[in-house]
Amino acid sequence: MANKMMTIKGNAMWAKVFEPDTKFDPNGIFTINVQMPEEEAAQMCEQLEQLAQERFNQEVKRKPALKNSLSMSTPVSPVYDRETGDATGDVEFKFKLKAKINTKAGDVYDQKVAVFDAKRKPIEGGVNIGNGSTVKVAFEPIPYMMAATKSVGVSLRLKAVQVIDLVEYATSSSIFDEEDGYEATTADVTPIRKEEEPFADDGLQGAMAADGDF
Repeated sequence: MANKMMTIKGNAMWAKVFEPDTKFDPNGIFTINVQMPEEEAAQMCEQLEQLAQERFNQEVKRKPALKNSLSMSTPVSPVYDRETGDATGDVEFKFKLKAKINTKAGDVYDQKVAVFDAKRKPIEGGVNIGNGSTVKVAFEPIPYMMAATKSVGVSLRLKAVQVIDLVEYATSSSIFDEEDGYEATTADVTPIRKEEEPFADDGLQGAMAADGDF
C-alpha cells in the first residue's frame, strides 16, 4: 500500500478540485498543481525518487533484460519564468484524481477531493481557488510501470487540499462595472463554469505519514 504523504505549503496553480476537468476525459479528472521552492521541496523529492527507484529495482529483478532500456522519472518539474525563460528556483508537482472509477465487475463509483480551510473546516464548494493561493495537499504516491514506453515513475493521487490563504480567481463578468441598461432574464443567462480530515494532527508530519487513485 502506498504511503500517505502531505506537501509543505505551496502555491496552487490551475486548481479543479470541486468540479472535475472533462476536457481530456469525459469521466472527469480533479487536478491541482503546486509550486514551491526547490530547497524546501527537497525532502519530498527525495522520497518520491526513492519510491521510483524501488519500483525500478523490482522490475529489473523480475526481468534483468530491462536494466539498460528502462527509464525512470519523478512527478516534479522545474518552473521557468514565462518572460525570460530562466529557472525561478521553484519546482512544480501535479496531483490528479479520477472522478469516476470503473471496476472490473462493471461497477462505477464516484470519487471526490476533500477540501478544508486553514482551520480544518470542510469547504463544500463555491470557492474559486485561484493561482497563487497558498495550499497544502494530502496525496498518495503511486509507483507505476508502463510497458509500452518502458518507463517507471510515481503518480500523485490527490486526496485532499487545505487552503491556507485564498486568492480567488475572477470570472469574466467581474471585469465590468454595473451600468444602467439591459438586464438579462434567467432564460438569457448562460451559467459561468467555476473553475475526511487529513490535516489534523494524526501522524502526518512533514512530507510523509507514518503509514501508508489516480
